[in-house]
Amino acid sequence: MRGAMPRLLACLSLFFFLVPVTYVRGPVPPVNESQYIALEPIALDAENPAETRVGRLAFLGGWKITSDNGEFGGISSMVALTDNRFLMLSDNGSLVGFTLDETENRAIRPFIAPLPDGPAKPNEHAKQNWDAESFLHDPDTDQFWVGYEHQHSIWRYGSSLSRKESANFPAAMQNWPENGGAEAMLRLPDGHFLVFSESAEYSKGGYQALIFSADASDPTSKAVAFGYKPPAGYKLTDAALLDDRSALMLHRRFTPLDGVSAILSIAQVKDFEPGKVATSVPIATLKPPLKVDNMEALAITKNGDGTIVWIASDNNFSALQESLLFKFRLLKGNDTHRKPDAKPQNKKAEASPGFSTFESD
Repeated sequence: MRGAMPRLLACLSLFFFLVPVTYVRGPVPPVNESQYIALEPIALDAENPAETRVGRLAFLGGWKITSDNGEFGGISSMVALTDNRFLMLSDNGSLVGFTLDETENRAIRPFIAPLPDGPAKPNEHAKQNWDAESFLHDPDTDQFWVGYEHQHSIWRYGSSLSRKESANFPAAMQNWPENGGAEAMLRLPDGHFLVFSESAEYSKGGYQALIFSADASDPTSKAVAFGYKPPAGYKLTDAALLDDRSALMLHRRFTPLDGVSAILSIAQVKDFEPGKVATSVPIATLKPPLKVDNMEALAITKNGDGTIVWIASDNNFSALQESLLFKFRLLKGNDTHRKPDAKPQNKKAEASPGFSTFESD
């Protein structure tokens, strides 16, 4: 009986992911522009709060995030800044920001505001015109990059996301499925950008991804294709660099029988090679009875010599789902109480390649 309720809710929420919905306009409710964001602490396993290990992740804290603001929800990507400051991007083009006070479980200096510019035409506010799915930040320049699906494009914004600096609608992305666009994005130390489609199939296996010769928001940047193959049955939702040789990859899955689950895995940057198909090694699986939802956003911070992994969920603006934020410590391969989901990566992995050849695959 322990897993019956999560499976029931999963079956109901699956409707919102798989069935096209026609919205019938009714009375327009009053606009709520509240800037208040509430944080409610949650356990990884409500029935067994002492459970704090899953694969190579040690649970450090979790919060359910709510707000009365009508634009809050749909968290698809996030950036973790210094001092526990978070910027979360919604798939309706809204930006959610706050500083996490872990002692008091509260959001300090919260705000909810639209992005200053995007691929939508003036007065077009439909979700598909502002569906932001991936998010990067350069702390040295304070510039931000946003990947949009539906309107398949990569945009760069200036300091504090105050204005648009450049935008690119790469030809290689225009045939991607409307709802399968720039789901994840990486910026490598050598300046190359990697952009991953969620569901555009790659001819050699897996799903399409692109290596850009330079800034992906620059229309002059050349792109070549490669493939990324997620764990069986899962789709990629976000990615974040661990170092110059490896990246964390976040995936999700929904099935009527098993409900919702997520897999975190590690990929080697050297495997992201033009014309090839890259894979990754799972290190942790989140599934019931553990607390889990539509896990879409991933960020990494450093704590001394350790790595902190932040994962957030997209509630799809549905009352059946929740906006969650989890904090984990990434464990070394031999530093787990449970057997990891897979063997750890080879510590002697090679450094990232130069990607000097940019020819169409």
